[in-house]
Amino acid sequence: MSVVTLEEFLELLNEEQHLDLGKLRNYARHGIHPQVRGEVWLYLLGVLSADKSQEMTTVRNKFLEYESVSKRIPFVEKQVRTEVLRYYRQRLSSNSSERERFGVSIIRGPRPAPTTSSTFDAEQAQDVQRDEPKYPRILPSTQYGLVTMRSNPMVDDSEAVYDQRRLSQNVENVLCAYLNRHLLNPAQEGEHPQAERDEEYAALQKTMESRMPRVYQWAPQASLVPGTNLGDFHPSLVYLCAPFAQCVRAEAGIYFAFERLMTMIEEYNTIHPLPQRVASFLTLFRTTLPELHAYFEAEEVDLLAVATSWLQHLLAREMQMDDLMRLWDTYFAMPDLLDLHLYVCLAILTNCKDALEDLDRSETTSMLFSLPSLDVDRIISDAMNIRLSLEHDPLYE
Repeated sequence: MSVVTLEEFLELLNEEQHLDLGKLRNYARHGIHPQVRGEVWLYLLGVLSADKSQEMTTVRNKFLEYESVSKRIPFVEKQVRTEVLRYYRQRLSSNSSERERFGVSIIRGPRPAPTTSSTFDAEQAQDVQRDEPKYPRILPSTQYGLVTMRSNPMVDDSEAVYDQRRLSQNVENVLCAYLNRHLLNPAQEGEHPQAERDEEYAALQKTMESRMPRVYQWAPQASLVPGTNLGDFHPSLVYLCAPFAQCVRAEAGIYFAFERLMTMIEEYNTIHPLPQRVASFLTLFRTTLPELHAYFEAEEVDLLAVATSWLQHLLAREMQMDDLMRLWDTYFAMPDLLDLHLYVCLAILTNCKDALEDLDRSETTSMLFSLPSLDVDRIISDAMNIRLSLEHDPLYE
């Protein structure tokens, strides 16, 4: 839970002329209250401007811009839909539907009124949890009927069906719009910095395809570059988009936040190629956690697959949704979010060391690709300490 109260966030967000973005970043580093998370993310990512004098015009233009992009790709949208449905079937179990925990926000919509209490009352939170319907384990679709849901008497079918369909439809539309906008009109060859990928990257990609278990195969890059086929859709895009759908109500807001994140990842990959980051991570892992590293090697855990998956997409696949969103609160508030990410991965291994050493190879692999609930505040603190301790070491500069 955020150490900054909802009232403090609302007071800052309700400024009429100019929002203090520096103060908002300081607030967000410690966690964002779920009820305003979506709107805060939009400011932190630059989708919304701190200058509010032309805010309504800007928001309207963004809505119109998004509406002008086609959400249809006949020969790939079925694959997109399948991956979205699979994601929600896996993630939204019957005990993970407390929507108040995520909160909702539109590009510039109504916010909750401040309460007299300075904190989110625990008793009130319990009441919300009791009143909110539970999500079914299976997302209804043409393939999965309502009979499965009705086996759970605690489920309010109509509301649960509506919420899950809304989320899945939003993600599907946003991804199709993104693919249309960035692949149907690609930059000319030679104008895109990632058009020329070095031999090292190609070798890593080939190695990953042969070594990573099929269930964990992802795109070698989150970004989509000239020459990529529209048929080359990968599940990683769903995992990166879904957190925005959880906390930003307007589909246009989801799209522009997702697009901004993809741009940030692409720009970072241009400067810091994935093979370089994987090599750095494996070196740091071996030197900072030698016992765990030796254990992984003895158990023949595929460290290359783990490192590549963790570093590519900000742990969007591996972390629990609550933990992921808390981590991204801090990431979006920092100018060097992708620099910190490597150390966050090391901090996770540090905190999970004892548990991992009690597992065999298959159990270890399962845990590393589907992390348990974590103390994210502690993970972030440990990551910053690890980076601080290594930043002056010439071996890691």
